[in-house]
Amino acid sequence: MYEMKRRVTYSEVAPDLKVNMAGLVHYFQDCTIAHSETVGLGVSAVEQTHRAWFLSSWQIEVERYPEFMEQITVRTWAHDFKGMYGHRNFDLLDEMGKPIVRANSIWILMDVEKMMPARITEEDAAPYPLEPALDMEYEPRKIKVMGEENRIVSQTWEPITVKPSFLDSNHHVNNGRYVEEAMDCLLQNDVPIHKMRVDYRKAAKLGDVMHPVCYCKDGVQQVVFLDDAGNIYVIVECHPCTA
Repeated sequence: MYEMKRRVTYSEVAPDLKVNMAGLVHYFQDCTIAHSETVGLGVSAVEQTHRAWFLSSWQIEVERYPEFMEQITVRTWAHDFKGMYGHRNFDLLDEMGKPIVRANSIWILMDVEKMMPARITEEDAAPYPLEPALDMEYEPRKIKVMGEENRIVSQTWEPITVKPSFLDSNHHVNNGRYVEEAMDCLLQNDVPIHKMRVDYRKAAKLGDVMHPVCYCKDGVQQVVFLDDAGNIYVIVECHPCTA
């Protein structure tokens, strides 16, 4: 298990002085990258190995969101490897050590020269010893887009052109950026999100145009980002708090 202790800073919180779902994604992403760096398989190692983990999906469940100036601990560990997929859990602890957020993620090992999935070898997996998985109801990696009858047609959203500030070191849109943009598309963005799932299908790059299409059913909202041809970049699905 790898952990990062930190205090929630002002630049990380929303107007309610709490970290939002996009902030959680950034915390978890930073934690997993730091973990890989400590075992010698970080960003700089990709040039030598030509292998990198690409995020395929998120499932994040929130009991409550961290607050401004709160001392938190972010933890991550691998719990399974299958074929070309790595499964990684996360949790976020409050000052008393109580878990307030938990998550599962699925990653695809890619040969970055061929840009093709690669089967995970013992050498790839060994730096990440498996630990018990979190006790949670695991959702499928893929998200099924809601039916056309659930499409929101009473409101439209402007296309989003990918700017340099959207990009990560792979020159793709940062995984957390999709969540930030999706949250701006929610019909009631002041309603706390209890659970979020993300299905990453295709990486958007500089100059690409993402077209948000939104669906809603029984309070659950999906934001689907499409390219000019109608192919899916990412699906973000948000479940509101019921209490």
